[in-house]
Amino acid sequence: MSYSMSDLLQLVVAEGSSDLHLRVGVPPVIRLHGVLHKVEGPPLKQEDTEELMRSITSEDHIQQVRERGGADFGFAFGELARFRVSVFKEKGQFGVVARQIPS
Repeated sequence: MSYSMSDLLQLVVAEGSSDLHLRVGVPPVIRLHGVLHKVEGPPLKQEDTEELMRSITSEDHIQQVRERGGADFGFAFGELARFRVSVFKEKGQFGVVARQIPS
């Protein structure tokens, strides 16, 4: 896998972005001042997206996605930032949107 969740969240914080979007078939995307920007790199494969999702998602939330199609939860990125995370299934594949919560 070419991406790590830690590196992607660090990029969001460093750039002052509001969101990180992860979807199979495209590189990770960050939202900066309302505009979506693709992160430089290859498109995410199904296994990449699932690995990134699992790195911040509890088994209980993964089970909720399987049963209900989605889960929302908070995630603390160390002392740097907090995120509201939405994990969902889209066309049978995991997707993630992480929104930085202003402190």
